[in-house]
Amino acid sequence: MSDNESKGIVKRTLSRRKFNMIAGGSVLLAACGDNGDTAQPAATTAAPAPTTEAPATTAPATTTPATTTTIAATTTTEAGATTTTAAPRPLKTLRYGYHAATTSADTLDPAYRTSSTDGLFQTLVSEQIVRLDENLTPTPHLAESWEANDTGTEWTFHLREGITFHNGKPFVAADVVYTFQRLLDPDVASPGAGGLPGLEPDGLTAPDDYTVVMRLTQPNVDWPEAITNSHTRIVPEGATNADLAAQSLGTGAYRIDEFIPGEISTVFERNENYWQPGFPKVDFMEVIAIGEAEARLAAIRQGQVDILSEVPLASVDDLEADPDIEIVTNPIGSQSVAYCQIDVPPFDNNDLRLAIKYATNRPQHSDLVYGGRAHLMNDIPLPGLIRFGLGGSREHDLAMAREHLSRAGYPDGIDLTLTMAEMQDWTVWCPVWQQQLAEAGINVELNVTPADTYWGDQWLSAPFAMTGWNVRTVDHGLGLWYHSEAEWNETHWRSEEFDADLAAARSTTDEAERTRLYHKMQQQIIDEGGHFVPTMYGFFSAVRAGVTGWQPRGVYYTIDIP
Repeated sequence: MSDNESKGIVKRTLSRRKFNMIAGGSVLLAACGDNGDTAQPAATTAAPAPTTEAPATTAPATTTPATTTTIAATTTTEAGATTTTAAPRPLKTLRYGYHAATTSADTLDPAYRTSSTDGLFQTLVSEQIVRLDENLTPTPHLAESWEANDTGTEWTFHLREGITFHNGKPFVAADVVYTFQRLLDPDVASPGAGGLPGLEPDGLTAPDDYTVVMRLTQPNVDWPEAITNSHTRIVPEGATNADLAAQSLGTGAYRIDEFIPGEISTVFERNENYWQPGFPKVDFMEVIAIGEAEARLAAIRQGQVDILSEVPLASVDDLEADPDIEIVTNPIGSQSVAYCQIDVPPFDNNDLRLAIKYATNRPQHSDLVYGGRAHLMNDIPLPGLIRFGLGGSREHDLAMAREHLSRAGYPDGIDLTLTMAEMQDWTVWCPVWQQQLAEAGINVELNVTPADTYWGDQWLSAPFAMTGWNVRTVDHGLGLWYHSEAEWNETHWRSEEFDADLAAARSTTDEAERTRLYHKMQQQIIDEGGHFVPTMYGFFSAVRAGVTGWQPRGVYYTIDIP
């Protein structure tokens, strides 16, 4: 039996693992086989100047897995005799406990990424020419450098050579052109098109196999940041929707031959031809979706997973006391968010929106939902601690809440329905918020819908509903959520003045003027927008002893490949 055949047997065995739920929310796994470690380069890169080059790579540390499976090598002599010898290294499998449930709508096609599980799966198998690091700074990836003209309307990217896709095709500039033209194609209808302001299909050219030029219809001095949106992972020229949905055709460190959406356990195999020397460090990465918080905690405590992507903040202290578990953090994290559509009654009245905001007790929300570890927010999913962020948070004021409610025409209170699903931390987040609003006479009924169909059936349709966002850069977030033509403008915010200010901020190199414009736009959303954001939680991951090199990222689609 060949090495590849042996790996195939291990892979098929791993893909059949399932969780068995038992009383009390605990979870048992079938025999988990190999245990492994992860590693990643720890690179810190300053914000890019007009010309940006790739940073040097630092070799990561590794550890020996607790349990391994040895690959057998087979040799046949001319006489027909067969001998078997031990392979030079063992197989290693990393078991990654993911905090969100998988759904039947999950896909490997970057053009249609919607959910966090999509983002994770696509991160493993495909890559961007520019990526964001843990500090939200654009850094080279499939492109090794770039430069712009003086006005920020033409950007030239120089690609790395010697990279291949999972199907063996060499990675060249035509693939980058195809990927971006596909995103912009109205027939493809990708939500990623809205994140590429000023780029038209005919603005993409490839002077040679390793150079891509992007000409914009409007200046953008942070264009490399703009193209880090999660839909811009590069796919091979000519790849179809059907090709990309069911198999990995990227350049990423892991591959999968047949992707089945909605599986609790999905196993990705090492890309033996990965372009970064020494990566990945493990042979298989098994992603195990564990949507229920208590089940996640049981899995990491009992050693059924090696990494837990997100730890419920109220449980951090308990896990830190376990000598077999280490907590690793990143303050630039994520937030659960409620939104209302501001052109739909009764939410078209800003006094009602302000009543909800004043009734929100942010410190209490942090205490009850996140054990006091959350960062207080100000009703926009952009924290003050990032570049161009606007700090501060609205004080809890029930008198002001009741006054605005009365101004809105509801002196005796109002009944509302908030649409949600049993996912993420919403089952705790929503009841706490519900009780806070009730104190001001805002009575909220929770409409709990199936998690499997929530993003397709409820999100963007329900006028008052839950959503969730990892932290974006300020420009990306403002364009993604509030531009009049944004695909994911869930609050229906539309303002010609806002759109003009966003374009102006993107076109000037005057840092003070950019800061003024970005702060002005954020303040507009805080005062008049339809987002309700009490808190942001940093990423708290848990790793078992012996696992090294893991660092949770501020955005899930740039987690370093183990």
